[in-house]
Amino acid sequence: MVTQFNSQMKLISQAVVNYLDISDTVDKCDQYLNKVMVQIQELEGKFADFDDYVLELTEKREELYNAFETKKQDLLDKHNKKVLSLFNSSERILKGIVKRVKSFKTVEEINGYFATDIMAEKVRDIEDQLNLLNDPVKADEISAKFKTIKENAIRQLKDKQELFVGGENVIKLGKHQFS
Repeated sequence: MVTQFNSQMKLISQAVVNYLDISDTVDKCDQYLNKVMVQIQELEGKFADFDDYVLELTEKREELYNAFETKKQDLLDKHNKKVLSLFNSSERILKGIVKRVKSFKTVEEINGYFATDIMAEKVRDIEDQLNLLNDPVKADEISAKFKTIKENAIRQLKDKQELFVGGENVIKLGKHQFS
């Protein structure tokens, strides 16, 4: 009986090591933890008459639970770090875009910039990556900022063209012009 119990415990330990290695998502951690817990419950049923074994299985259950929880927390930390890094990168790119669009003189230049520029494409790429990382809130926030920057640039350019005459020193209000 002792040999059988020890061999079962070794098999569970080896399975845990393998499961922890292949757990690359939180869902997989939960899935593999459940598999191991089922095996431990089966052993508890098999060796229920032996108090020492039941105690050892209880300790093993706690140890395994802690190992999988640690792995899940590491995965969550990596995920959150990546999301934050992508979001901060998009913020820097958006600030550069704001500066760049102020220099355009026509709406076509602004639209062309947002349609073809590599930095604008990079923002859209980051938005897609955030959606793939299951963070649609940050992706939507970036999308909204990106759209707002374009709309503000077009609005400011139109206001500037309607208000100012002959350069930026003369303002036109109706028929009147003021310097």
